[in-house]
Amino acid sequence: MRFYGEYLDKPNLRFDMSSTFATHYYSRAGLKRHGPYDFSAFNKDLIKAGIIYPLNQEQLAHSFMNKLQYGEGQFKGFSQWFKTKIDFLKEIPVEEEEEDVERAAKELSCEDIDIAFILTSKQKGTVYKCCKSIFSGNGIPCQFLRIERVFDKNFQWIIDNVALATYAKVGGVPWVVEKRINSQDELILGISRARDKSQKYIVGFVTIFAQNGEFLLMHSKVPVIEWEKYIDGLEKLILESYNEYLELRTEPRKIILHFHKRPGYKELTAVSNALDEIGNIPYALVHLNEFSSIRLFDTSDQTFVPKKGLKVKLSKKRFLLLLDGRDNGSSRRKVGVPNVLDINIDKRSHIDWQSDPNEIIKQIYEISHVNWRGFNAKTIPITINYSKLISRLVVEIGLENWNNMISSGKLKNKAWFL
Repeated sequence: MRFYGEYLDKPNLRFDMSSTFATHYYSRAGLKRHGPYDFSAFNKDLIKAGIIYPLNQEQLAHSFMNKLQYGEGQFKGFSQWFKTKIDFLKEIPVEEEEEDVERAAKELSCEDIDIAFILTSKQKGTVYKCCKSIFSGNGIPCQFLRIERVFDKNFQWIIDNVALATYAKVGGVPWVVEKRINSQDELILGISRARDKSQKYIVGFVTIFAQNGEFLLMHSKVPVIEWEKYIDGLEKLILESYNEYLELRTEPRKIILHFHKRPGYKELTAVSNALDEIGNIPYALVHLNEFSSIRLFDTSDQTFVPKKGLKVKLSKKRFLLLLDGRDNGSSRRKVGVPNVLDINIDKRSHIDWQSDPNEIIKQIYEISHVNWRGFNAKTIPITINYSKLISRLVVEIGLENWNNMISSGKLKNKAWFL
């Protein structure tokens, strides 16, 4: 059997929504030149921060704060790159025992801050989970950093990634994908689920994105025990998420729905029922499998590694997409063969099979370049990446804090999970 493929063009990224010329192929260079996508609409003149750090490391902590605010090496400072200031309103030095950190986190969570930084000199998972639970439950995103990394000779590349994650966590939009000519307004929904630490409760959630990859909000419901209750609530979850979207944007021309985990028949039925109830809007149900057993090779190159962006059509409903590989002729630094994204479009999708599948694959490739977790972060569709991060945090922060966070709604429109 013979299959045919093509290479997709790397997308141009868009910065500064007020200028159509503010584009660049590379995120770091584009941000340095143009500033973030939403800086003209960003609603904070000052980002208020708090910080917890080890009692005997005051000098290093102040060095970190200074470098984040005013720069280090090629990173010229938070305000220069993101066009808004960040100020540390409260700092709490603590002994690094868990109970001391917990006490400081509770104290800091009562302050009027936008984000909390926790510097640690010990790799303690219990401290991480404790702080995540407290701050997330109080609607405050937080950022961790090992304090000895301030000594790192490459700290300029670390601090700019910290700054990037900070801006996104407080609700900023660093960059998006440049909109293609004649493309229609589309809504992208990421559907996923997670289980709590005991594997007893099921948490369903929806992440909502604009066509250009801009994260808009996350919607979730109270965890349930039985699978049937999850299925029963899924249809309502989709409808509520869509209604929240309409409060921000106008009705989309199409809805593209990505499943992070392979959906069962009942899940697909619940989702398609919800989309049918929404109205006469064409939609596509797409499963993205990042653990495909298939591999792709390029025999024309000595490494046998293809270039990024290779798309292979297996059938009218199934495609392979390579998100990792050689980039602009350069060799791939990683060892081994890159994983392949296995994409399946469900037959219930209400789209034109002769044209739309290609656009769906292009869109998946494009939004894999909107990863605000780091400038050199893994190229992966944000619907998959964000779902994985949220699933992990469901376990880490615990169901009580998850419910508090969902009910308060303070973090629903922020990428707090990065």
